[in-house]
Amino acid sequence: MSTKYKLSDQQVSTSFSEESVILNHTKGTYYNLNEVGTLIWNVLQKQEADAPFLAEKVAEEYDVSAHECLPDIQSVLDDLVNEQLVEKIQ
Repeated sequence: MSTKYKLSDQQVSTSFSEESVILNHTKGTYYNLNEVGTLIWNVLQKQEADAPFLAEKVAEEYDVSAHECLPDIQSVLDDLVNEQLVEKIQ
């Protein structure tokens, strides 16, 4: 079973156009997500999800296979976890 992810309680965010801005209010640090990062973020705002599910969502929007983009999705999730914006759940 894949690890699922959810948004952390330590953040607030807003989206505009095709980007998102996130504030980790514990650290006082702002982050900016590009179009693909924003798609991932928007899915996680609605539901908990694992990397393969998120890769499928990206593949639906862009000309890429889920298998091909999965390592990049996992890298984004790892970065978001390291910055305490997203949490791993079981």
